[in-house]
Amino acid sequence: MTMKQVDPGVEAGTVPVLEPNSLPNDLVSALKMAQPSDEDMGTVAALRASSDPWKSRGETQEESLQALTQLRPYIQVAKLQSQVVGYVTVERDGPVPGAAYMRNIVVRPDLRKRGLGMVLLNHAVNTARDMYRKTIALRVDPANGPAVSFYRKAGFTTVATVVSKKSGKLRLLMSREL
Repeated sequence: MTMKQVDPGVEAGTVPVLEPNSLPNDLVSALKMAQPSDEDMGTVAALRASSDPWKSRGETQEESLQALTQLRPYIQVAKLQSQVVGYVTVERDGPVPGAAYMRNIVVRPDLRKRGLGMVLLNHAVNTARDMYRKTIALRVDPANGPAVSFYRKAGFTTVATVVSKKSGKLRLLMSREL
């Protein structure tokens, strides 16, 4: 699991532009979490397709939508002014026995470093608690220093180094007690 970098080059018709002057001062309190609607799934797919590691793998928006459709029960979108600005996926089971698994966090690049990632992470933690899990786990690329630092600040510790089945690259397996 890595924090995703999203390019601003998302298709114009898919991710609506937010007017900076119309944004509330406190984005965190204005954020609403929800299950994605059918319309939201296109925006979520656009965010994923233009994010690493999917972008560097050449994944298209259609392929992203197909993959996300399988994950849909686990996706929670963050909305600001009724527009998707990020998402997180949390599954009941993952690579650590008995732990919930946080697969992705994606935040629009124009809204990064404003606390939205932490809102998504806290939502994932609460979702894991609602699943009666006592631990949440994730995988992250060790070369992604900002993501590793973000998770460590949030109380995650490295429990193992694993090899990704898809990419063959090393990943840190991190977890946190709830």
